Amino acid sequence: MEKVGILGLPQAGKTTLFEILVQGAGAQAAATSGREKVAVVVVPDERVDRLAAIYKPKKVVHAQVQFVDTVGVAQTSARAAARGPDLFSGVRNCDALLAVVRGFENPAVPATAGDPARELRDLESELILNDLAIVEARLDKLARELRVGRKEGEREHALLVRLKASLEAEQPLRGETYDSDEAKLLRGFQLLTLKPLLVVVNQGEGVAQPLPNAGTHALVVGITAHLEREVVSLPAQERDAFRRELGIDQDGLSLVIRACYRLLGLISFFTVGPDEVRAWTIRQGDRSVDAAGAIHSDLAKGFIRAEVVPCARLLEAGSEAVARERGWTRLEGREYVVQDGDCLEIRFNK
Repeated sequence: MEKVGILGLPQAGKTTLFEILVQGAGAQAAATSGREKVAVVVVPDERVDRLAAIYKPKKVVHAQVQFVDTVGVAQTSARAAARGPDLFSGVRNCDALLAVVRGFENPAVPATAGDPARELRDLESELILNDLAIVEARLDKLARELRVGRKEGEREHALLVRLKASLEAEQPLRGETYDSDEAKLLRGFQLLTLKPLLVVVNQGEGVAQPLPNAGTHALVVGITAHLEREVVSLPAQERDAFRRELGIDQDGLSLVIRACYRLLGLISFFTVGPDEVRAWTIRQGDRSVDAAGAIHSDLAKGFIRAEVVPCARLLEAGSEAVARERGWTRLEGREYVVQDGDCLEIRFNK
């Protein structure tokens, strides 16, 4: 399950966004752990519901994403982190970061309010300073080792010198390119600016400001969080009508989760039948044998073939039998690259 950490300066609306995700998408579990709140959120996907209507299974399982809501990031906290508790500890093991920035005006909020580009720069500066403290501490240790003739850390030292230069130039590390060995060296550091970044601009009502540019390996979306919270407080069947009444063009909840999937390069495939209809999450470019392994390791070990029918075709046909009659079902080998929305049945040696 992918894990996304939510960050934001005080009063940006990140806790409101967390509430939207929990209430709107239906959290399977929500708990408080130390300074963080954690929720396992169901990924809305109408394809699962439509497949379930065909098969009427005993069990329906949607994909899930874990979200972690942290305390507000006070400016200068990164400098303090080098001398005290790690204020970012709750999101260090997340796969991506979600930064909530203000795009609304409020007299009760400090002067940066209403300028999402400036607020994003302020938040990025805190992440950069935090990463810089970690890189400098490791460089000091490696330099001492190199001085006494221990050469094992030469390549890591050279890489960290490069990273330090980028951070000192106020450049997040997600914009750099790393080979496989470098990526492996960096994995244990859990550097924050290496992580993919989704920026959610919490917009005010009326004319929305232009969305800021977040750079490489980042996406930016805008929602009106306080209105969206009103929408998700309603029963699911009433939400679309209320959105139209409020003049909201799109479902902010689904927008955020789709953006997380796009940022992380994730797709969904489905397994279907009378016992269960389930959505599974894999990476774009994963093969059918990888999908089999996501279901169970035994299926990957004994993989023979995958029977594949695109979800759209299966829904159009209304049944597997009709899909076969129309030639929409095919057999694929282990190297087949799974497409978003594929319905798979894995044939394997037991």
